[in-house]
Amino acid sequence: MQVLARSGSPTGPTRCTIARSRDWSCPSTVENGTCRWPRPSGRGLREERTLAKILIYGATGYTGRMIARRAAKRGLNFSVGGRDASKVVALSTELGVDGLVLDADDRIALGAAVAAADCVINAAGPFAATARQVIRACLDNSAHYIDITGEVGVFELAYSLDAEARDAGVMLMPGAGWDVVPSDCIALHVALRATGAEWLRIGLAHIHGVPSRGTLRTGSLIGNRKIVRRGGVLVDLDYSPPLVELNFGLRSFTCELLPMGDVVTAFKSTGIPNIAVYGPKSPASRMLEGGLEAFPEGPTKEQNARWRALALAEAKAADGRIVRSVIETGSGYEFTAAASIEIAERIAQGRYTSGFQSPASAYGVSLATELGGRITDLDGQSRPARSRA
Repeated sequence: MQVLARSGSPTGPTRCTIARSRDWSCPSTVENGTCRWPRPSGRGLREERTLAKILIYGATGYTGRMIARRAAKRGLNFSVGGRDASKVVALSTELGVDGLVLDADDRIALGAAVAAADCVINAAGPFAATARQVIRACLDNSAHYIDITGEVGVFELAYSLDAEARDAGVMLMPGAGWDVVPSDCIALHVALRATGAEWLRIGLAHIHGVPSRGTLRTGSLIGNRKIVRRGGVLVDLDYSPPLVELNFGLRSFTCELLPMGDVVTAFKSTGIPNIAVYGPKSPASRMLEGGLEAFPEGPTKEQNARWRALALAEAKAADGRIVRSVIETGSGYEFTAAASIEIAERIAQGRYTSGFQSPASAYGVSLATELGGRITDLDGQSRPARSRA
């Protein structure tokens, strides 16, 4: 790990990098990527620190930069990390914060970097290549973990580490961006309206949405996994279910089954045992025919301004009613930056629940509406946004 520290604090391969902190200097050493300074029992935030520190890993990508700039705008105590030294230098200089050049596969360097943080925002996708390493570093160093993935495998991993995270006193929350904050919140909203529901269907759609290069790369790697939850258990189907027509209020879409993390998070937040996620067929394979590098890094400011993102949830209540609601937000990337920083701020304030959590299980339906989401129950009732984005 190369440390690009503004403070000029001494660092070395055996000294804990918390020594770079402006408010406290850790006297301990790092052993196998883990800081050996004693942690308060059952606490994720370290009592020795007076101001919680956030590490944004993958900060130099399209979405990572948006997250980092929002953190700076909100005056947070944070550092930025990534693999490309020139990009890390440029971003850390722009924002006036510490920059770390490190790779998720370098266990020692990653552990030292995480040991200096109270919370890590992982924005380095594809997350199948980074989440396991960063989560492990967080568990070993009593740091909270959030990311912005929608990849179902990452949610399965975090779910499996629930007990260990509880023991460590930290929260694991993949999906702290557009997927899955709005979809998880609308799922819980519908579940509260559909008492005794046994099945839940979630739809994801975008109007005028333009994917980033990173999103396209991840989409091309996810593949055609057909996964649902049945009887509370995740099931991989060996066939393709029929297409369904879903009405999102603003318009209808012909949708296919998607391998999204909501089959894990919606079960966590609602307890409904049968869940499937649908959306319009991904354009990733078609858009990548000309090569990934030929595609723009991400949408322009004007394209983000036109974007309307929709998440639908429908369930059948015990009395037979079909309950349907939709949440609308603006740009998925702008929402992701706002949501991930909002959650990190709440963690810094001590507002978290240890273990694996979904956005709605930790913070309720209001998380999405406080970030500007507008919920419409498709019987005509509407809940106005209270925007913080």
